[in-house]
Amino acid sequence: MDQEGFEQLKAYTALWQESNAMYEKWAEKRGLSFYELLVALSLAEADGKYSQKDICTQWLLPKQTVHTILKAFVKKGWVVLTPSEVDRRNKIIGLTQTGRQFLCAVAEDMQEHERLVWEKLGPKRTKALLQNTARYNRLFKEVSD
Repeated sequence: MDQEGFEQLKAYTALWQESNAMYEKWAEKRGLSFYELLVALSLAEADGKYSQKDICTQWLLPKQTVHTILKAFVKKGWVVLTPSEVDRRNKIIGLTQTGRQFLCAVAEDMQEHERLVWEKLGPKRTKALLQNTARYNRLFKEVSD
């Protein structure tokens, strides 16, 4: 890799870190950590259908991290855990009324925020962003194998 390529890679990494930091700051303004936001997004999407394992798989989060977040959500009265009928060791996560109000509102706010950003980018840039990100991900996987 030449110097220009190396500088571009550094710039990409910095942008990736900035994106993560923006989501983290957005979550903190709503009283959540970044990982709690991810769990909230999953729960708002599939109330009563997700297990801890599903969330771990969706976001590639460690089981202990999700377990700790769910314990905190139970303590706040946002979720209830019910043993799965298929495998009693797994718990199905259901939202309480309070949890539904708060976590779904956070998820809706996030979706609206992202929608506004997406609109400002415009169709041409969003298409290019999707294509380039998909290509980057495919190439990353190829090089990893």
